[in-house]
Formats: sequence, structure tokens, C-alpha cells
Amino acid sequence: MYETYFNNKFTNLLVFYVYLLVFLLLSPFLFVWELVNYIDSCFRSKENMSGKVVLITGASSGLGELMAYEYAKHGAYLAIISTQKPESRLQQVALRARELGSPDVLFMFADVSKVHECRMFVDDTVQYFGRLDHLVCNAGIGPLYTIKNDVTIFLPVIVR
Repeated sequence: MYETYFNNKFTNLLVFYVYLLVFLLLSPFLFVWELVNYIDSCFRSKENMSGKVVLITGASSGLGELMAYEYAKHGAYLAIISTQKPESRLQQVALRARELGSPDVLFMFADVSKVHECRMFVDDTVQYFGRLDHLVCNAGIGPLYTIKNDVTIFLPVIVR
């Protein structure tokens, strides 16, 4: 009885230390393997945006505006959409995008909550540039309420 107990205890300790030794010997190689894969994916996953046509909704301010500038820096043709008036804000974004390197910028005003207007600005973009490579859906509608308001009434997020 005591032999079995000591044999099991010895076997358990032996397996533990062998596992620990194998882990310590292999972990540097696994770390290097993961590091090489990460570095490779950083360089491989970048798409050349030069000459691509990108349509961005909600581009007159916030993240949409910043995305327009980033695409412009990489030489993409832009179609930017907004519901916000005055027109001068979207015109300023278009002018800045051209300064940053976009070959051409088409700007339009539309409401993404209306299906016919969505079809219109997609069709207008394809007609103007001949194609559409990327669609960035930045604008949207959703519930906007505070604790003070009745939470059963939903208002659109889009500012008109």
C-alpha cells in the first residue's frame, strides 16, 4: 500500500517537472514564432489605396472626417456624404482631403435613414468614378435618450 502511494507521488512529481522543463525549453521558440508572425502580418496586410474609390458616410465631422483624411493621405478617390448643413463644412473636408493627396473628391448630401437616398449616392459615386472599391458606413441612426426623457421614445441620432 505504501509502495503504491510513493510510486504515484513520484510519478506525479516526475511528470510535473518534465512538463515544466519542456515548457521552459520550448516557450522561447514559441515566443519568437508568434513575434515573427505578428511582424509579418503587420507588413502584409496593408492594402495600396492609391487610386481606389472610397465612399464615406458621415464625413463632415468626427471619425468620418478623420477617415476621409487618412484615405486622402494614401491617394484614394473620395465620395463623402453628410446630412449636415451648411454645405461649407463638407466643402472644407473635401478641400482638406484634396490638399492631403486625394486626386478627386465628390461630396453629396443625403440621409442614410432613407433607402432611396442611399441608392442615389452609391449610384452617383459609381457613375462619377466608374466604380466603388470601399464603402465606409460611418453615419447611422439609433436610439438617443437620457434618463430624464421617456425611454420608450426613440429619437434619431443623426443631426439634421
